[in-house]
Amino acid sequence: MSDSPARDTARYGGPLVPRRTARLLLVLGAAVALVVLVLVGLRFADQPVRSELVSYDHVGEHAIRVDFTVTMDPGDAATCTIQAMNDGRAQVGFVEVPIPAQTERRTAHTVTISTQGEAVSAEILDCSPV
Repeated sequence: MSDSPARDTARYGGPLVPRRTARLLLVLGAAVALVVLVLVGLRFADQPVRSELVSYDHVGEHAIRVDFTVTMDPGDAATCTIQAMNDGRAQVGFVEVPIPAQTERRTAHTVTISTQGEAVSAEILDCSPV
C-alpha cells in the first residue's frame, strides 16, 4: 500500500493553512508570549515592598489578629493596609500599619484589628514604601 502524496491530498484535502503561514503564526505567537512574559516579570520585579498573609486568628467578637511578613530592602520603611471581612466579604475592620525601617530583608509582624462585627477573614490590601 503505497499511496502517493497527491492521492492522499485528493482523498483528505490539503492542509488548512499553508506551511509558511503556519510558521509565521507560530513565530508571532511566540513573540507575543515573550512580550507578555517580560511585562509580567517587570511588573512583579519592580515591587520594592512585598507582603504575605501568614495567618489570622479570631481573638474576640470584635477583633481579629493578623500575622504577616513584609519583604523589603533593609533600611526602608513601609505602610501596610489590612482589612478584616465578615462572611459576606464586607469590610468590618481596617488598619494602616506603619512598618519602620528594619535590619533584615524579611520581617514578621502582628496586628490586631478592631472590627464592627464578627470577622471571618483578613487580607492585605497594599504595602507600599514610605
